[in-house]
Amino acid sequence: MKYFLPEEELIEYAKPYLKAKGFKKKNKRWTKDIGEFTLCFYIQGSCYAKEDYYIRPGIYINALLPTNLGYGHFMTQIEQTTPEEIMQKFEQWCKEWTNKTLIKERLLAFIEWEERNPLEKRRAKLVDYKNDPVPAEEFFMIDTKTKPYILDNF
Repeated sequence: MKYFLPEEELIEYAKPYLKAKGFKKKNKRWTKDIGEFTLCFYIQGSCYAKEDYYIRPGIYINALLPTNLGYGHFMTQIEQTTPEEIMQKFEQWCKEWTNKTLIKERLLAFIEWEERNPLEKRRAKLVDYKNDPVPAEEFFMIDTKTKPYILDNF
């Protein structure tokens, strides 16, 4: 059974927690510029049910701003658990996705994976994700400027 954490409860926990860490809040989005990156913690309501929502952290590469990307150059989704676990997962994810060496390593592994599993193969459902898992799903969402920037600058 999926854990249900009311959106209001997460927001009430996140407000002082993220403020104490230097995040600025606008609506249900908190951001913090940390130099080369901007961290984003976003709570998105569902268009299907009023009580449903998504927890969508993102990270922007500041050198590539402005962008039309909604959540960041890298984004993920965090499952609903407890507010403490959500913040712990958010902080760990941000730590990983602001590590330039790790980002480049993951991008190179993703490029190799993508060469083995081009879009046509993925659309035809011919990819065995169990035996050949995606090294970093975050790269599915990036725009065309991000990969070259990482390869040249990280």
